[in-house]
Amino acid sequence: MTSERRRSPRRKIAEIKRVGAWGHVSYHHVLVCGHTEIRKRAASTGELACAWCLRAEQKASEIRALVGPRVIRTEDEALADDEVKIERTRAALATRFSIPVDAVDVLSEDISGQLVIRSATIFLSARDVTRLVDTR
Repeated sequence: MTSERRRSPRRKIAEIKRVGAWGHVSYHHVLVCGHTEIRKRAASTGELACAWCLRAEQKASEIRALVGPRVIRTEDEALADDEVKIERTRAALATRFSIPVDAVDVLSEDISGQLVIRSATIFLSARDVTRLVDTR
């Protein structure tokens, strides 16, 4: 504990509270940082080393290490996202005309690393054509 207190940052004492009955007294030093240091005697100086600030700093660095580096999207991930958008467009067309997804073909091309829809072909069976044209 002594080495921890030596490495700890020094903080000003906001107030000292005397806690306990005669023979079992401890002094709670409330520091400006909000932490409380408990000692057997009241401090005669105006500041104390705050071991809790040191512990909090160490835990914060451990948490930052656990989070890990931020992942940057690669070209493969960008192309995968574009493919998902194309498949959603294909599904939306199939839903719009109430036809199976297999009847829709979407053509795309790669323009500077990004997939762009070029055209779409929709196959309609005779039944689908009469259903779409018949307005009765």
